[in-house]
Amino acid sequence: MTGLNKNLSKSVLMNIRELEKQRRSKKFFLRNAEYVAKNILGDYLVLRRFKTTLVGKIVETESYLGLQDDASHSFGGKITPRNRIMYREGGFIYIYLIYGKFWCFNIVVSKKDNPQAVFIRAIEPIAGIETMKRKRGLYRIEKLTNGPCRWTTAFGMNRDFLGESITSRNVFISQGNSKAFTVVRTKRIGIEYATQSKDLPLRFYIQDNPFISQK
Repeated sequence: MTGLNKNLSKSVLMNIRELEKQRRSKKFFLRNAEYVAKNILGDYLVLRRFKTTLVGKIVETESYLGLQDDASHSFGGKITPRNRIMYREGGFIYIYLIYGKFWCFNIVVSKKDNPQAVFIRAIEPIAGIETMKRKRGLYRIEKLTNGPCRWTTAFGMNRDFLGESITSRNVFISQGNSKAFTVVRTKRIGIEYATQSKDLPLRFYIQDNPFISQK
């Protein structure tokens, strides 16, 4: 058994009720994007849908700072049908389609009318792995959820989640019990269009985790 599979086999034993007890509160998501993006590393994203429970550990995130961040969908304060949810108070899901078929999953954070968001780039699959494999049509676990559209496909994320609370019974983030890892901070990925803020160090990931999208 490889080190990767050994770690996963231990993690699958976690109790869903224990995850519920550690659910992040609405108050947590009223903080700024940089704080939330860094502090949900090592937390667990839990999804209950169609009698199936999927769990993944958050291992890579990016923060988007709102009106002054030209990489953010809310840059400049223009409200559109797509980004309207960002202007609510923190704690809601902002999900959008790219390339006509892939979904990007974000959490709205901060106070009302301060449209910041945290983009979840990658997770480590923990529970419901066989379901994730079927949804991806992929059986190599190391490639299952190591990117923003890979993990959302594995979890079956789609437009139905737009505007849903991230603190509900069906989808929530549970605080991780162990934060014994090193956080790497770098510039964000794929935002070359952002002339002012593309080099800001607003991407965070767990050092040496095999499921990050790239180093």
